This record gives sequence, structure tokens and C-alpha cells, in this order.
Amino acid sequence: MKGNVVWIVLASLILYAALILFSDVGKISDHFIHIRIELVFLVFVIVISSHVLKIFRQKYFLEIVNEKIQLKQNLIIYLAGLSLVFTPGGVGVFIKSHFLKQKFGIKNSKSFPVIFLERYHDLIAATTIVLIGLLISFSWISATLVAISSFLLLGVYLVITRLDVFSFVHDRLLKIKFLAERLPEIGPNKSFFALTRPKVMTKGWLISIAGWGLDSLAVYVGFLALGVDLGYVLTSQIYLTSLGYGVLSLIPGGIGVTEGIADYLLVQQGLTISVASSLVIFTRLATIWFATSIGMIFTRFALKQKVNIS
Repeated sequence: MKGNVVWIVLASLILYAALILFSDVGKISDHFIHIRIELVFLVFVIVISSHVLKIFRQKYFLEIVNEKIQLKQNLIIYLAGLSLVFTPGGVGVFIKSHFLKQKFGIKNSKSFPVIFLERYHDLIAATTIVLIGLLISFSWISATLVAISSFLLLGVYLVITRLDVFSFVHDRLLKIKFLAERLPEIGPNKSFFALTRPKVMTKGWLISIAGWGLDSLAVYVGFLALGVDLGYVLTSQIYLTSLGYGVLSLIPGGIGVTEGIADYLLVQQGLTISVASSLVIFTRLATIWFATSIGMIFTRFALKQKVNIS
């Protein structure tokens, strides 16, 4: 894992270096020299606030499956999961399942559905915000993403809420050697059905909308810090569209895909390549790489937590 992390970080550094060179080092340096520091501070406050909401979402989902852990421990587990958020599709956050089992005796049959539904709600929330953006500023790239993600959301929902379909898909997946060792405990179970009840889904969706709305606000404030104001809705649409394609690409951290699409969409708004690249680099540093850094710090706390199996 350490080796993979090093390669991903190295690839990111090479990409950003190439982006800076291609966009004009002098101009990008000038943009960052004149950045408004007070707004940079506000960006990180907003990003942290977003994660606080998602921490409470995780706690709520765990309570739905009849598992309660202290708020402090819940915070540590959630933040530790961010250490692998850069993995393909963000699936690395399922490391939380390991911590929940080792430290609190929570079975995978309960923790996996919780984490899966967290990621599911992330996609619902991002799709909703992009859809709202389309009503104000239409973009074929964003519209295509909404169509793809909506199809995936509907398909997954039908699978996890229909016992016969879920059993069929699960049995087929068990025939894949790599998954056979990891899925036996994660078949159709009460946790999935409890987490997909209308009331729970609605509450999870609202919390997720608020969380991703704050993430988008942080990006908007980051744009303001660099002297660019595209409006909150359009900024959110550009940010989440590029992020969505990065996730769907299954490339670690969406490296290259997210940056490329974001740059393209920003240039389409009349920005120069140097300004667009400055915005993209700052956004990535303030979101995924900030989250990853926090996650790595809290992974140490998660590993040191005393086992608390009741």
C-alpha cells in the first residue's frame, strides 16, 4: 500500500508540474502570490465543516443498523477512511470496515452496507447539484454525467432493494476468485434494507446535499481567493462534473481526468489556461489531497484505539 501511495503522489506531482509548465510558470506563480489568504483560511474551514456533516451521517447510518460508537471514535474512524479516498472510485474508504471490525467488533455485514450507502449518497448528492446547475447553465458534458450516474444509481438501488436480484448478483460475484474471499459476509441482509428505507434515504440524501454543497462552496470561495467569480451554481457544476468523471474513470484520484475536464470547462467560460490551471491545482490541493493528508494522520489514531468489543 505504501508503494502504491508513493506512485500515486509522484504521478500527481508530475501531472501538476506539467500543467504548470504548459500553462506558464510565471503566470501561475503570479496568481498564487496574489491569492487572498483570508479566503484560503475560510476554504479550509468550510471543507472541515463538510466533513463534520459526513461524520454525523456515518454515525446516523451506524445507529440505523443498531451499532453505536462514541462520537470521538466515530470521528477517528471516518477521518482515517479519508487516507485512501484517492483510490479508484474512492473504494479505499472501505478500510473503515476493517477498523470497525477490529476495534469495535462490528461485522462486515453491517459496516459494509453503511460505507456503501455513504458512497451511494455521495453520488446522489453530487448528481442532484449538477442537475440543478444544468437548469441554469446547460452543458453536454455535465448532462452526460448526470445521465450516466442516474443510470448507475437506479441500477444499484434495484439490486440492493430486491432480494432476488441482490442474491443473483452476489452469487455471480462470488465466482470471481478475488471477490470470493471478501464477499461471503456481505450478501443480502437486513442492514441494506434498513438503510434503504424511504425515511433513512431521505435523511441521508439531505445530509449529503448539505455536505457536498459545502464542498462546492469551498471551491467557490477558493475561486474568489484567486480573483475568479463564476457564481456558486456554475462553480459547483464544473467542480462536481470534473470530479464525477474522475471517479468514473477508476483512475486513482481521478488523476489527469478530473484536472483535464475542469480545465476544459473553465476555459469554455472564457478563462485563460493559466488561470484555469491555477484554479484546478488549488481546488485539488484543498479537497482530495487535504482530505488524504488528514486521513493519514488519523489512521495512526485509529490503529492506536483500544479494542472495544462489547
